Amino acid sequence: MKTIYSYLIVLAVVLSFGACADSEYSEKYDDPSETTKASCDKLMTGVFYTGRTYTFNSYWRMYTWDNVITGKYAQTLGFTNSEGSLYSANDSYANDRWEHFYNTLTQFRVLQNVYGNLTESEKETFKIFKDLSEVFIYDHLSQILDTFGDAPFEKAGYLSITGNVVDSYPSYDKAIDLYSMMLDRLGELYTDIHKLNGNLDKQAARALPLQDFINYGDLDLWEKYCNSLRLRLAVRVASQGELSTKGKQVIAEILNNNYPLVSSLDETIKLDSNDKDTEKFFNPDDLRTGYISQSRASQAMLDVLTKAVSGENDPRLPIMYSKNAAGEYKGLSTRETYAEQEENIAKPESQRVYSRIDSTTVMYNRNFVSPIITASEVDFLKAEAFQKGWASGNAKAAFINGILHSAEFYFMENKISASNDGTKMDMPAESVITAYAEKAWNAATNKEEVIAVQKWLNFGYMQPFQAWGEVRRTGYPQLHYPEDPQAQVLKTIPNRVRYPSSERSYNTANYNAQIQAMGGTDDAYIKIFWAR
Repeated sequence: MKTIYSYLIVLAVVLSFGACADSEYSEKYDDPSETTKASCDKLMTGVFYTGRTYTFNSYWRMYTWDNVITGKYAQTLGFTNSEGSLYSANDSYANDRWEHFYNTLTQFRVLQNVYGNLTESEKETFKIFKDLSEVFIYDHLSQILDTFGDAPFEKAGYLSITGNVVDSYPSYDKAIDLYSMMLDRLGELYTDIHKLNGNLDKQAARALPLQDFINYGDLDLWEKYCNSLRLRLAVRVASQGELSTKGKQVIAEILNNNYPLVSSLDETIKLDSNDKDTEKFFNPDDLRTGYISQSRASQAMLDVLTKAVSGENDPRLPIMYSKNAAGEYKGLSTRETYAEQEENIAKPESQRVYSRIDSTTVMYNRNFVSPIITASEVDFLKAEAFQKGWASGNAKAAFINGILHSAEFYFMENKISASNDGTKMDMPAESVITAYAEKAWNAATNKEEVIAVQKWLNFGYMQPFQAWGEVRRTGYPQLHYPEDPQAQVLKTIPNRVRYPSSERSYNTANYNAQIQAMGGTDDAYIKIFWAR
């Protein structure tokens, strides 16, 4: 059965990282056949590899989750206003996102177990692999909490270690408690990684760049990933909710003490496409098919790109979207009727009404870079913190840097693409970008709103899940959501995704206890604790 409790088979998969010869690892990693038992460096790779589907902009992630569910909720892509299921989240797809995380967590539990049984000397050698895996796990745990709310964690993922089915059904932890734990642990992990940076023993230093396909063994980047993730979580909780005070304290700690953060294009935390192993690793064709059927532009995004500065289009616009057949930028709008949209969609290519995601930049880009944390996101986090007085700094300067770094990232995607199917162009001069950003800042009467909107725009169709989080947290941009009168359950935009059916079927007692704590119903309109 496909649930978070049936993981005995996963143990065999995990252990194979210590003694296997899988083709997808043969070139990229040390020869695992020389290892007689599961080792922490291989297990770290197992954690990253198991979590790759929802880290890389894969077909499965983009087609079943980010674009059709969270991207619809965030309006980062255009969608038809079909009645009856406009806001429903396919239970099978929600279940896949849920199970995918718990499979990844199970890999991490095995790593924790192996690490815990090492000698003290061995722990010093392998500590870095456990720490980096933990940072990665918290990135994905936060996404689960931001999607569903409370979730099992502290007692989850141990069946493959204990083999005890009776005790393997995990209770739910409060999202607020797990967020608090992550804010603390990420601070501790940064301290650990910083101490180990430059001080790894020879075995760990040799293995790390071979096993780490996120930052390729660069511990400076891991420090920045850890701190930037912690800053993202701290800002998310700082505006409202029970962790508001703690969030502000963490923000001040990071920014006032100049902790290393992602601050340039070269420091982007990302996954690169791998054109050498197209079947099993990061298949660039897999990326293409994940966008090609869901490529129509969102009018909400085009409105920002064409109206943020009066009389000027955003410099990113040409390489983000194509024009329609009439030479105009037009997206699907939630204010259109379904009949209007269907009529427009049915028109031939020579009369195409709606703009699309630029195919050179994304769909036919075999070298596509999947962003995890970008410099532009960090800039907008700083801008909000400075604007709200949570830390000392120049909000305007951070905002301008955010747009500049966002442009650099999008134009980089366009530049590295070998395709000429869509638009191919060089980025305008930096002075042009910064002048546009300054105009956008000066034109905004509500500085917090313009920061939030540009952050949402930057996430866009590459990170729609994060965009949805910002819409719920800040209330910006102020998007129009039509009512769905034909829907049986979700007639308006939800605040969360309901727990998947596998929880009702296989973790029944704990699921029922959780629903009772939620007031007796798995209500999609219950807000996540940090949301407005």
